[in-house]
Amino acid sequence: MKTIFNIPTAFQSTQYRIYWLGAFASVSGYNLTYFAQLWLIHQINDSTLFLGLVGAANAAPSFILTLIGGAYADRVNKKLIMIGSQIILASLVIIMAILTIFEVVEIWHILVIAVIAGSVSAFDLPSRQAFYPELVNEKSLTSAVAMNASIWQSVRIIAPAVAGFLIALTSTSVVFIFSAVGFTMMAVLLLPLTGISKEDGDNQSQTKLTDQVKDSLKYVFKKPEFRYLIGLAMFSSFFGGSYILLMPIFAVDIFSVGAEGQGVLLACSGVGSVLASLFIATRKTVLPSGTFILTACCLSGISIAIFGLLAELTGSYTLGIVLMLTTGFFTSLHMISTMAALQQMVPSELRGRVMALYGINWSLMLLGGVQAGLIGLALGAPFTVMLGGILVAALSIIFIFVNKEFVQIGQKAKEIN
Repeated sequence: MKTIFNIPTAFQSTQYRIYWLGAFASVSGYNLTYFAQLWLIHQINDSTLFLGLVGAANAAPSFILTLIGGAYADRVNKKLIMIGSQIILASLVIIMAILTIFEVVEIWHILVIAVIAGSVSAFDLPSRQAFYPELVNEKSLTSAVAMNASIWQSVRIIAPAVAGFLIALTSTSVVFIFSAVGFTMMAVLLLPLTGISKEDGDNQSQTKLTDQVKDSLKYVFKKPEFRYLIGLAMFSSFFGGSYILLMPIFAVDIFSVGAEGQGVLLACSGVGSVLASLFIATRKTVLPSGTFILTACCLSGISIAIFGLLAELTGSYTLGIVLMLTTGFFTSLHMISTMAALQQMVPSELRGRVMALYGINWSLMLLGGVQAGLIGLALGAPFTVMLGGILVAALSIIFIFVNKEFVQIGQKAKEIN
């Protein structure tokens, strides 16, 4: 009898299992911190613009520094970069906890700490993307990609719900303390990991940092499959991801469900994402085609647009939950398939920099909150989210009919493997 889900092959590696556990704790820290920041901002000033500014404060330094962080990931010890990053991040959230406990926190405190955290993440995240493939063999790489993505998605189920209930039962400061614990756990669990030596630092360290960044950009722009995959993902993150930053507006002003309800909405999005992650992670062979990626992206945009439309027309919390589930599922199918294709095709010596370029998606989603916040002032949050979803779906449909090269992406990955 066939089963829908098998045990992910990446978990056959003991080192990867340890890394996965530590990354789960750290990503929980990221998500708890971000939820608490948005909630604090909404309590201090309920303008959509300030919610967007929090996203920009996190994203702008990361957007600027990510390629440099990727270059460092290709030339120095990735593990040390990650450990140092976790220590700094833990220190920052402890400061936020202290400010909150003494009730002296102001918007500028949140923004300054967000800028510092974003700068640290610019070095941390590319190192992760370059490090975990060293913990598995090539046959398990796609499984490792999907399971790594499942960390972010599954945490979206747990962290928002935990944060919402912690805020309701205790205070926002407790959320920051839990975040610090998560970052610290990651630093500790990284210590025994060694990875597989791939001679990635010897030659790279002799090259100028700026030349390394230029080389990675030239490589990506010369390869159409990389241009299309990364470009579509960036567009989707910028315009389609705004619903996450505007969720306090939906939870409080439209659905009237408060912090707990906001946690449930984001958790439902996470449930859909985890189902998509497990589906991909447990396949014996996953070589996603361009058509599959574009279809998933289109359905993601449609789901986001319907969420915004029905929120405005009905104000139904139940429909919002259902649409968050479908949005999480299709968005993750798109993003994980994109990442799997990139990891399969990228040369190991360029992995840190190319995946850093892909990692700008996270920054673009947060920066997209700025445009969403400004549009939201004029149109309101529901129509802003609907517009973003329509744009994502429209670009996907255009690519399906006019960009024939996109369809060949899956075949190119097969040839390389």
